[in-house]
Amino acid sequence: MKKLSKTQVEKLNEHQVSGSFHPYTCGNQGDMKHILHEFNSHHPNKNYNKYIKTEKAKGSKYPEIVFSSTSLIATEDGWICPVCDYKQEYRD
Repeated sequence: MKKLSKTQVEKLNEHQVSGSFHPYTCGNQGDMKHILHEFNSHHPNKNYNKYIKTEKAKGSKYPEIVFSSTSLIATEDGWICPVCDYKQEYRD
């Protein structure tokens, strides 16, 4: 298994949140745990059910899709999901 230095991990995590490309995401994303995690990270003081009803009233058919991609976090040993036990090793 390939390990990364702390500096490399910091750079990967900066890149994950930079917005310059689509981040690496969890392979288990899309379930309610992941959706709520993403929703709460973007809207910490809002109620998800009220938000969905409001968005549906505005004509958005599936507003939860906006919050279905959970970004992975880089560690020295590989990518991890902040919501579930999904892990992915680094490859050469």
